[in-house]
Amino acid sequence: MSEGKQVECGERMTIEHVESLYSQLESALQESNCVELIADRVQQCDTASLQLILCLFRMSKEQEHIVKWVNPSQSIINVAELLGLTESLDLTQHITQ
Repeated sequence: MSEGKQVECGERMTIEHVESLYSQLESALQESNCVELIADRVQQCDTASLQLILCLFRMSKEQEHIVKWVNPSQSIINVAELLGLTESLDLTQHITQ
């Protein structure tokens, strides 16, 4: 059961796809106050995409919207850990040790 608007992140969250991801996120926020990031298929992730998601998280807090991950891939978690963003991106509960 979905609580909000789902955004499928695809297999690549890289700079080549940031503009498309931005458009999807912008539309999702206009349609719902809750956005679910479906990220289980992401195989490649880079700084640009996580910067965009970080901005989304910060903006959503200001506007009292909810953003949450749905099964973020290990690739996303690895890059977020390298950048020191796991807490800021609300990924800590998805880390398995």
